[in-house]
Amino acid sequence: MSLMSWLVPFLYALISQGSLFSGLIALFGIILLHMATNIFDDCIDYTRAKNLIKNGEQKEFNFQSVKCKYIFNGTLSLRQYYLIAFILFFIVLLIGIYFLSVIGLKLLYIIIPTAILCLLYPILGGLGLGEIIVAIIFSPLLYSGVYLVMKNSFSSKILILSASTGFFIVAVLHNHMLMDFKLDEKNNKITLCRLCGNEENAHKLLSIIISLAYVNIGFWVILKELSIIYLMTYVTIPFAIKACKDLKNKEIKFVDKFLIIEKLLSIFTLLLCISIVVEKCI
Repeated sequence: MSLMSWLVPFLYALISQGSLFSGLIALFGIILLHMATNIFDDCIDYTRAKNLIKNGEQKEFNFQSVKCKYIFNGTLSLRQYYLIAFILFFIVLLIGIYFLSVIGLKLLYIIIPTAILCLLYPILGGLGLGEIIVAIIFSPLLYSGVYLVMKNSFSSKILILSASTGFFIVAVLHNHMLMDFKLDEKNNKITLCRLCGNEENAHKLLSIIISLAYVNIGFWVILKELSIIYLMTYVTIPFAIKACKDLKNKEIKFVDKFLIIEKLLSIFTLLLCISIVVEKCI
């Protein structure tokens, strides 16, 4: 998800003589920030669950098998988990300081809200806002940030393109939470899926979210803010329809369901990139 979100603004800036070096450093920072936030989220969830068990409010850890697995198998302690997260955050901070020295204080418009949302994610995620938070970070903030460090300017077109990716990112996370619906219900964890009331409504919302990614492109093409070339992404609509149907199929394995939307996001993003290159060539 980090790579796909970075690729569009990187390519858009690169073909306009943006800095290749800055773009690659930005990718490194994005990946580290993604890792740090995920690890920090695991730390918070583990600490919260441990306290509930200690207070008798919960009998056991009700996590997916891969969550916090290095703590459970004794490879790492919780303290080491926190340490790794903060080391990664510190490296990202150094990258941010470097870009501040190159770009200037206007980069704070990206750095400050991103940092706040990353640190608040474990809390806001428990209020059903996790998917929205990640979409904001990985679409408008990431897109604008990558373009800014490469071109030293902002772009309204980048924000337009980021919206479609943002909807797909929400869809990826919503789909993941949908597969954990019963587990989250058991743990009384609030997610966007659970706010839908039941799994059927959550599936309907997933279809709407995916549809909005295409509506966004079409809307801006009609307003002539985007070239008609960007309608190339509509080639994936049949795959999107099939994906929504497959996700309701209980016979499809968990891992396969997890990959369905990610594959759709990848293809959609690559078509966006092709559209950018074709538009530039003509």
